[in-house]
Amino acid sequence: MKKVQVLMSTYNGEKFVKQQLDSLMAQDYSPVDILIRDDGSKDSTISIINEYSKGNPNITLIKGENKGVIASFFELVKNSASDAEYFAFCDQDDVWKKTKISRAVELLEREDKNLPLLYFSRLELVDENLHFLRQSQIPPRGPALENALIQNIATGCTIVFNKKMRDLFLLHQPNPLNITMHDAWFYLLGTALGKVVYDETANILYRQHSSNTLGMANNKMKSAMVRYRNFKKEGKEKPYTKQVKEFIRLHEAQLSESQIQVIHNFLNKRDSLLKRVDYANNTPLFRQNSRDSIIFRLLYILNKY
Repeated sequence: MKKVQVLMSTYNGEKFVKQQLDSLMAQDYSPVDILIRDDGSKDSTISIINEYSKGNPNITLIKGENKGVIASFFELVKNSASDAEYFAFCDQDDVWKKTKISRAVELLEREDKNLPLLYFSRLELVDENLHFLRQSQIPPRGPALENALIQNIATGCTIVFNKKMRDLFLLHQPNPLNITMHDAWFYLLGTALGKVVYDETANILYRQHSSNTLGMANNKMKSAMVRYRNFKKEGKEKPYTKQVKEFIRLHEAQLSESQIQVIHNFLNKRDSLLKRVDYANNTPLFRQNSRDSIIFRLLYILNKY
């Protein structure tokens, strides 16, 4: 059995972190190490983790200063174990089914170990009390670089990646300020420089509550509002454009000519309204929802994406 290390970031998570830790300890896979970085909690989160670590030497806690979720997860990868074969991102407020790790390892073991591999899966959405709401949608067009450049579909708490992916990240570390989210960066790495494995089986209870860092809409009205907010925040800052610029800066030498062309077209067809209209009409880039793809094209024409 190959060693797996869970990389968990916490911040003021006293309400739910016990249930998450219990689910990690109940996994049907071994050996599993748990590396936790606390991002400057002010509540009893650290005390709870310390209690768990007393009887579980496989739990290690890093007490960090508040850097935010992206930098916190990046710090976890930097401090991850060199002798582990697989690494799993973990949030503080979900519950993992006992097969969460074993299922991911089973699918990743079928792939070429020389490639940077990224696994992610479907989610089982639940409320604060773990009552079932629905399952997340299966991405209709699947993982692709043309999707990852403008959208992330790899929810971080489902991600498991191999040592090659870890090494790739460590070799070319991005500035967290230029990244939309840690999982979006790894999804981009996987689609461009490795292989992405999507699992239609949900092995995680993804808790929906008011203090979720990101959350996921559980009805059509809320879904529309979330999409609207996500598109609006592109605004002047254009986070996906910033992320793609950071990606090409770090990894251009590793990309194929066709990949470089796709990225350069996205970044450089903005000089005039005519160029933007032409690009929007012919772009290979897509979001998984067809309506969102249309909105992306409109925003690109307006130079707001």
